[in-house]
Amino acid sequence: MTETARVYVVPIIDVNWLVFAPFDPGRDYRVDPPNVPQSVVDMRTLTPIMKDLTDGKMVLTPHSGTYCRDGYLEGEIVDTYREAIAGGAEMSVHLHEEIKGEGTRYAEWDHVKAMFEHAKGRMEEAGISCVAYRGGHYAYHPFMNRLLEANGIHADYSCCPGMNHPDREAIWTEAGTTAAHLPQDPRAPWAGQTRTTVLEIPIGSDGEGFAYKNILHVEMSELDNLLRVYDVVAGRAEAMGVPQIVHCLFHTASVGKPEWLARYRAFLEALPKRGAAFISTAEAHALHAEIAGAAA
Repeated sequence: MTETARVYVVPIIDVNWLVFAPFDPGRDYRVDPPNVPQSVVDMRTLTPIMKDLTDGKMVLTPHSGTYCRDGYLEGEIVDTYREAIAGGAEMSVHLHEEIKGEGTRYAEWDHVKAMFEHAKGRMEEAGISCVAYRGGHYAYHPFMNRLLEANGIHADYSCCPGMNHPDREAIWTEAGTTAAHLPQDPRAPWAGQTRTTVLEIPIGSDGEGFAYKNILHVEMSELDNLLRVYDVVAGRAEAMGVPQIVHCLFHTASVGKPEWLARYRAFLEALPKRGAAFISTAEAHALHAEIAGAAA
């Protein structure tokens, strides 16, 4: 290994707005109108912070879905993506095909293919290449493998290990807790299956479930618990003798919440002190290949 970190973390930044709760009956499945101008401000606040703390490494996943198809794919917000990419960021397609209070369209091949190609195409029109995919609410139908490969995308950030939400097409009961190439059917046992070229980089998890307390979803946990989860991941790396590659999640809509932004800062500041390194998608591919080669 050319690196010495125990854990490698890809920071995922979901470019979005508050409030978006299509699965929450307690909030009457509330979906507020998107506030893209505020997201422009949030991006320009967050980008220099990331430059300082992660050397600019982050994967932007702008919302494109039922209730906001193009708002985050056009206009001034795209300028903020270019600014972030110039500093080290990468871009991902991120679909949200929910219908509030009813279900999702993630299992509809024709629809998902068209919406995926639309979002990717809008970015390409702006001169931005997407290097990854991320499904809304961790959705990933098995047909996404061939859709990604056909579009030259070989990384995915949809996995929450252990998650089992068939109604959302989010079934990760067979997934591991570090980066691995997806099998043809990610919902069946992975052993013995032919692997795809799509590298799955899961959210960091303690392996004890898929509640917010179990994963590196920054806004939905306290700092001490986030560091606990990270320490479990680091302990796994030491026990296995293999570096772990995972992602953590934060949202632009949270920038306006001082306590959430402060938590994210503190979390990012703490990780290198605990033996972590921040990496890009491209670096994750290279590192995974190196790990696989060392194990062969």
